[in-house]
Amino acid sequence: MSRFLLLLLPALSLASDPTTVEGQYGRLETDRTVYRPLETVQLSITGRARGDATCRIRVADPLQKTYFEKDVDLANGRGALRFSATGQLGVHYVYLWFPGEKKYSRYLNFRLDAETGIQTGDRDFDAIFPFTREAMQLGRRDYQTRRGRFVGYISADTNHFDGIWLRDWIYSLPAYKYWEREMQCGLDRFLEVQREDGQTPDGIERDGRTWRVGLESDVEYILTLGVWDTWRATGDDAWLASVLPKLEKALAYIRSDAKHWDPANRLIKRQHSCDTWDYDIDGATDKGNARHVIATCDASGYYLAFRAMSAMYLHLGQSQKAQEWSKEAQGYGERSVKLLWDGGKFLHHVHLDQIDHGDFDESKQLAMGNTWAVTRGLATESQAIKVIDEYRRRHRETGNKYPWWSLQPGYPDHLGYWKEAFRLQGGYANGGLMPWVGGELARGALQNGREAYGVELIRQYAGHLRETGGAQVWYWPDGTPGFRTTNEVRYAGWGMAQWVDALVEGLAGIRDADSVYRSVEVSPRWAAAGIAQAQATARYAASNGYFSYSWNAEPRSIAIEFSGSSNQLTFRVLLPQGFSPRAVMVDGTDLKFDREDAGDSTYVRFRPEHGQRGVIRIAAQ
Repeated sequence: MSRFLLLLLPALSLASDPTTVEGQYGRLETDRTVYRPLETVQLSITGRARGDATCRIRVADPLQKTYFEKDVDLANGRGALRFSATGQLGVHYVYLWFPGEKKYSRYLNFRLDAETGIQTGDRDFDAIFPFTREAMQLGRRDYQTRRGRFVGYISADTNHFDGIWLRDWIYSLPAYKYWEREMQCGLDRFLEVQREDGQTPDGIERDGRTWRVGLESDVEYILTLGVWDTWRATGDDAWLASVLPKLEKALAYIRSDAKHWDPANRLIKRQHSCDTWDYDIDGATDKGNARHVIATCDASGYYLAFRAMSAMYLHLGQSQKAQEWSKEAQGYGERSVKLLWDGGKFLHHVHLDQIDHGDFDESKQLAMGNTWAVTRGLATESQAIKVIDEYRRRHRETGNKYPWWSLQPGYPDHLGYWKEAFRLQGGYANGGLMPWVGGELARGALQNGREAYGVELIRQYAGHLRETGGAQVWYWPDGTPGFRTTNEVRYAGWGMAQWVDALVEGLAGIRDADSVYRSVEVSPRWAAAGIAQAQATARYAASNGYFSYSWNAEPRSIAIEFSGSSNQLTFRVLLPQGFSPRAVMVDGTDLKFDREDAGDSTYVRFRPEHGQRGVIRIAAQ
């Protein structure tokens, strides 16, 4: 034998050892490496060379919790399997086991990822979120300041076009939380420049300079709601604990400063303005020292802010503080409703100082803050329905393009309050149409028994986007785009974001009841839109918190498959007209359910035992 062949013998011997080749262990292959929730994983299996007839497949999530397991027959050493990718986002594990073995033979990874989206096959619903995501990022600002990074979203018409108004930025949050990862640094910049007495600025310029409009009484509640929703998206408890003392200072300031607190009614006051806007009428200065009113917009904002404080403290285990803020919210809400509810709507505001509007009956105004009273929970369900119906009635009566009024009617021109054309009756905050009002109205209608009207409003807005290519801050009542500065753009975050809220939380019905979708209330309302099949996903970009479901409605049954990061779920499903539920089953097991009436609608409510994944079937009588 030659020396060359002798040198090869060890290599040939090693290669023939069955423990060194794949045939000893079998093989796994998936059709892709990344899947969206509820997508089907197609798994191909190759058995061992010894000729196994069966195998077992186990699939585990990133925490190594098994969520799928099944025996598979092998024909000529090959098999195939399909299963839904569900559960926690991240790297998942597929294990191959053979009969009689104490350890798996092979494993394979794939990745589960999610992004927010709605797919129904209906262009009105499917296009709103991707359009908004692309448009709003034109207004994203990323500044490097001397204090640190500052990421925020601009106002779409302000002279502060290269600075950040707190209100416009935070009112954009209902949309940007689904794609923005830099959620906290902007709030940190605002909190760093908080005054010692607790007052917070209205805005911050690129160079770090700040401003505050004297009459503004809403900044502190906006700051609180911004922290609350940012924490819910990130799940950062340490950050939350560090900023809560600053929120305490801010809310103590607004409830004690003579310009903002009315001790007689124990409610926040502001200088007379057009609802939540930042200027007084009749040429008065905006210092905030006189001409005071108590406004519905502030009442709903502080009511919700106090509830948010309670929720945040409760999450951190500070039950006494949570109870104190809950009591504060309840009392504040009761006092506000008693003062401002007129039997059919909430008043624009109540005067604390004598202000003469001549022959104009201000009490008849339908102010934009009414929509917030509905969506922020200040209104009861019956009050909410009355407000929504009043918007619908006035829309029919006026024939205006949309029911998005800032005020309806605005202050008449003959009173001579303003010289600028954009402030005349029907303009800007004096009766102009504002998209954010429509978005809040649509969500309020969907969540308060006027689902068909909510769907009608969303379809109107979808048509508006196709017709105009975007959303500005305001429009004249006939739909003509309004201009007051050279900085008007068609990507108003405070406006577009509220329609995303109406779509995701209202129509698709995915609402985070805690943070990072640990607890979720799911209220699919596709029946109101006549949608038989849908897929809906809500995912926070700054965390792995998400929830996703598929919807399939047939004449006598409804099927919902769900997946998420949740550990607690409550379903409240809108039933089609004439659909009477006989049974609710989760993964084939009967579940107790309740029927609920809301306005003209009927819901079925139930709670699955497990929150991360499952298949629901609702059967009709």
